[in-house]
Amino acid sequence: MTHKERILAACRGEVPDRIPWIPRLDLWYNAHRRAGTLPEGFEDATLRQITDGLGVGYHAVVPDFLNVDSPDDTVDQGLGIYRLKEMPFTTVLHDVEREVTREDNRTRVVYHTPAGSVSCTVRYTPEMRAAGASIPWIEEHALKDADDCRVLAHIFSHLEIIPDETRYLQWQEEVGDAGVAVAFGSLSASPIHHIMRELMTMTDFFLEMHDYPDRLAALAESMTPWFEQMVAALTESNAEVIFMGANYDETITYPPFFDEHFLPWLVRAGEVAHEQGKLLLTHTDGENEGLLALYRRCNFDIADSVCPAPMTKLTLAEAITGLPGVTIWGGIPSVAVCDSSMSETEFGRIVDEAIDLARGSSHLILSIADTTPATANFQRLLQITELVNS
Repeated sequence: MTHKERILAACRGEVPDRIPWIPRLDLWYNAHRRAGTLPEGFEDATLRQITDGLGVGYHAVVPDFLNVDSPDDTVDQGLGIYRLKEMPFTTVLHDVEREVTREDNRTRVVYHTPAGSVSCTVRYTPEMRAAGASIPWIEEHALKDADDCRVLAHIFSHLEIIPDETRYLQWQEEVGDAGVAVAFGSLSASPIHHIMRELMTMTDFFLEMHDYPDRLAALAESMTPWFEQMVAALTESNAEVIFMGANYDETITYPPFFDEHFLPWLVRAGEVAHEQGKLLLTHTDGENEGLLALYRRCNFDIADSVCPAPMTKLTLAEAITGLPGVTIWGGIPSVAVCDSSMSETEFGRIVDEAIDLARGSSHLILSIADTTPATANFQRLLQITELVNS
């Protein structure tokens, strides 16, 4: 079986010929490529050449948010609007004029609309580049007062999704049988989630939810057509797996809040995906123990980046038991591959337990959760690969 066949077999509840081992290496690779410290034998290699050389699958799930065709593709990142090769569509803004200033690792955009103007600033620092990160830091959020709500409602209600698979199909062909080219939709699972993670600071969001819930509800309603168009474009694409929503936590996206504002959207996205023969993936890296009962109702097929103990309270065995029929992608905590965070003995124990759970099983794709850090010991990755293939 190819890596792609193993992934899809595991997702269908079949037992692959061997454990699907698809480590996420993009941040690790970006950091070492920029520093000129890639391992011996891979000094000038691409990430794909490294995964092929190691004999592991190519992780094609989370995009590189800086790998774009043009700087213009990143201009709306401060609003959480992306234009990437992993997306089988593009988002177009109507009835809006942008005023863009780029300097000192910052991009500031002022959006002028008939309803008024808003501004936001994103920053991508040398330190972020050195760490391999690709999502910029939002230095100035767009939503700062009541007037901004009205302007943002105008912007989001005038967005249009235009299906366009040109870049996605090229990328899917490049990934080939080395992995599954997951079609990316949004890091937000719902409109309220989008406001929470992209448009406001976390503190301001919860204060606003307490003081002016109707105001945020109206803004979320203005985003609904955009989200619906996005799901339609994803599910009508050539992708086998689609990505909607990321970064949940039982203390921040706490159960009642998740139940009201996230679950209905994931259920609907799953329904539409299944009608089109697609699988729905959502990125569940965080403290998941208190959300498992809700996840079971969410209609998604793949819980990506499940990070177990000791980084969270949940063991891998508990995650598997708690999500019957859902494919878990992850299972090895990122600290396990770092000498400074975990001894060789503890590393061996965690990896052995994960491999024992994965061997001869379905619904488990082994990976580093959330991702392989720049400080990882490359030899530990080689050890895991040897054990998986033994």
